Amino acid sequence: MIQIRSAVLVLTLVATAALAEEDAQPRNADEQVDNIVVTGTRATDRLSEIPNTTTVIGLEELESRNAIGVPDALRQLAGVHVVQPSGQGGVARLFIRGGDQNLVMILLDGVRVNDPTDSRGSAFDFSTVNLNDVERIEIVRGPQSAVYGSDALSGVINIISKDHADEFGASVFAEAGSDSYGRGALDLSGPIGRDGGFSLRLASKDDGEPVEGTTFESDVLSGRLSFGDGEAWKLRIFGSYSDSEGTAFPEDSGGADLAVIRDVDTRSAESTRVGLSGEVSLSDRWDLKFVAASYDHDAAYFSPGIAPGVRDGVPPNGADSRLDRTSLAVNAVASISDALTATFGVDYYDEQGRSTGFVEFFPGVEIPSDFTSDRDVTGAFGELHYSPDTGPTLMASVRRDDPNTRSAKTTSRLGILHAFNGGRTSVRANWREGFALPGFFALSSPLVGDPDLRPETSTSYDLGLTHQFASHDVQMTVALFHNEFTDLIDFEDTVFRMINRPGLDVDGVEVQLDYVAGEQLSVHLQATYLDLNLVDDDQPLRQRPDWRGGVMLRWLPSDRWKVDASWLYAGETFDSSVPTGDQFLDAYDRIDLTTTLRVRNNLHAVLSLTNLLDETYYEAIGFPAAGTRARLGVRYAF
Repeated sequence: MIQIRSAVLVLTLVATAALAEEDAQPRNADEQVDNIVVTGTRATDRLSEIPNTTTVIGLEELESRNAIGVPDALRQLAGVHVVQPSGQGGVARLFIRGGDQNLVMILLDGVRVNDPTDSRGSAFDFSTVNLNDVERIEIVRGPQSAVYGSDALSGVINIISKDHADEFGASVFAEAGSDSYGRGALDLSGPIGRDGGFSLRLASKDDGEPVEGTTFESDVLSGRLSFGDGEAWKLRIFGSYSDSEGTAFPEDSGGADLAVIRDVDTRSAESTRVGLSGEVSLSDRWDLKFVAASYDHDAAYFSPGIAPGVRDGVPPNGADSRLDRTSLAVNAVASISDALTATFGVDYYDEQGRSTGFVEFFPGVEIPSDFTSDRDVTGAFGELHYSPDTGPTLMASVRRDDPNTRSAKTTSRLGILHAFNGGRTSVRANWREGFALPGFFALSSPLVGDPDLRPETSTSYDLGLTHQFASHDVQMTVALFHNEFTDLIDFEDTVFRMINRPGLDVDGVEVQLDYVAGEQLSVHLQATYLDLNLVDDDQPLRQRPDWRGGVMLRWLPSDRWKVDASWLYAGETFDSSVPTGDQFLDAYDRIDLTTTLRVRNNLHAVLSLTNLLDETYYEAIGFPAAGTRARLGVRYAF
């Protein structure tokens, strides 16, 4: 069955391309949207002018698909796999090109929010992000440490907030659904004087109980003040606050189906982010950019433990942790010529983490697991971007990071992009390096930590081809990539310690195809194949399918109706749990549907059906996916 479905994915892409070449209407290549991106480069650039493998999910797509959260919004991306067993009560895991989430840098408006106190590594809980406040999400695949420093081993995800509106206005969004689901949002925005503006957004969510034991609630408040004429100078003051709480069966417990202990994990978190950013034009050819920010994150959890099964059990445990991080970055952008731009600068961040925890190895006997840790890192970087009117575009970056706790690290990258055939065909190639400092938990936990852990590193190269068919509305992209991860940090149960593993080699291919039939119909197809091999170890990697892919379709039957449908396929995956030991999970399909009706220009009704066919599937052993979930929402602007 796996081989058949894998073949179907490939044949679907090929067949769609063939059909489109016969039936599609002509489209001018110049009419393609060329997004402005800020991620993966220190200077804002057009997507068509950078070699990076980058995807942008814009506001229109986010609203049309009406995803429950950021993880669902990312599920249909080539090279990206999301695991969120049973719902938002469990923390999502996100893999980019085979790399685990702790290898991905997460940015909110350019501010680093990875948490080194987390036992999973420097992870981030996407469930606390208010999607109603998101203008777009930029995803860059491959190591980006030459731009951002530590943590960017397999990619970067930058979640960018909405700017203020040109005219004063407000909007509300209310949504209710099955399993006691509810979500609401309020948005106020408008100008301040002639050159300024403000925005204030509040959101609240209750995910109900889609699966036994899984609950999640969150509240998010965010705001922004903007000043400046847009040419000579800009200044932005931003801030956000979020709190959340959730429950779920412990990871590896066997979930709602198999867990022997029926009590669930409880977790809560509070985050505060404030900052100041701006741009100053020093001359026709010189610009200065800066950002200063503070990020504080408090988290608490309690786990009842896991009863012994095929594997040893896990005793009850819990912890209260706090992360405080301040950061500053300044860079200058010099337009040396019309074709050559140079960017260079420095950045600095200081982070302090502490945790007060326990493990109850025997009934009534609690062993403390408290730790404190801190570090500061100073980085210096430079980037050259050469984009002539004719000929290849070149991008090169080099960066040196100097942590106060260990030796300095230098990373670099080189990319080339060349368009030909009247701009309809382009090839890109990238070579990049990445590294990640060990997390505070891995270094300092008195029970499992090791202060001598080495930084994780990665080296990657990829080659991509994009072609738009000369007389048809079809564009296809194929990317081949190879990633080498070394010194990956993981828990080794035989020594009950965090260790550096030799490494992981990942070879893969991503295929994407876009077909646009006039203004009424568009289709996006994507498929990814991964070949993952642990160095000196034949054990397969957990929760990462070799094959995955999907189709997204948008249909506008009239100027009042919009229909977005998606089919997602994930191949067979390996997993393990305490009750069962190692197992392979079956491949699965999932179909989602969202219909939007424009009742009036300022009033929209949205109906979303997740897992439309009520597919029974598992992303982790014993954690069943939620069945069909219906949500009905109303968006009103005034």
